[in-house]
Amino acid sequence: MAFELWMDAPNPMVTFFKILDVTPLIKINKKRKLKFNMLLDYCIGKAASGVKEFYILPVGHELVQYDSIAVNTIVKNKEGEVSSCDILFTEDLAKFNQDYLRYTMQVADSCENRA
Repeated sequence: MAFELWMDAPNPMVTFFKILDVTPLIKINKKRKLKFNMLLDYCIGKAASGVKEFYILPVGHELVQYDSIAVNTIVKNKEGEVSSCDILFTEDLAKFNQDYLRYTMQVADSCENRA
């Protein structure tokens, strides 16, 4: 039944709950002046990119295998509400950071979700 619900979901995703020690990210955040949420999203993308099942998503009633994955983050927009922002995962931290900053700012200003 869970599989059927996932197949029919308008935005299928998988959610995991795990307690993590983010102390290393806080140190990098302070040392390199990088946003904590970006670093966390990068780590999630890095972990997910190593799992082949994360590249498979339902489209209609078929499973489609994608060549790349994106990390979804929630952004507070200029109206004080939240918008959704997908950021293509790349192994290059500098490139991921650049995309993260550009797209989250774009979503915050436009109040439109980015898929």
